Amino acid sequence: MKLLGVFFLTGFLLGCIADSAYSPPGLAKEDAVYLKADSERDHGIFQGLDEKLYINAVDGVSIGGFFNGYYESAYIEPGLTEIDVGFYQGKVKSERCLKFLAEKGKSYIIRKKREAWSINFWVELENDINTNVVNLPCGE
Repeated sequence: MKLLGVFFLTGFLLGCIADSAYSPPGLAKEDAVYLKADSERDHGIFQGLDEKLYINAVDGVSIGGFFNGYYESAYIEPGLTEIDVGFYQGKVKSERCLKFLAEKGKSYIIRKKREAWSINFWVELENDINTNVVNLPCGE
């Protein structure tokens, strides 16, 4: 019974933190690029069953973690940007680096797709009817 209580409390706390967007100090929202993760939220109070996608770092600066929260959206500087994303669902965990050119005034979404034993990630323009993938290889 205690384990069940901890499960629901953890899911509630992570859900509350994930609802706010990360914004680096000194960055005005009108000068920023909006980036959000495409997380599944279909299981209501059973949040541990949802497929969560988090932004863990932006340009090498850690923004997410157990103590400072897990962010599903962020305001970032325009320009060539490298982000670390993490997928979590129960005991399934996957982390990747994505790199893309963030253009001022545009919004981007991080997508995921589970295929057998792997999870693929990519960045695309939000509300782009062509669903153009915009990410580049990391480390180049």
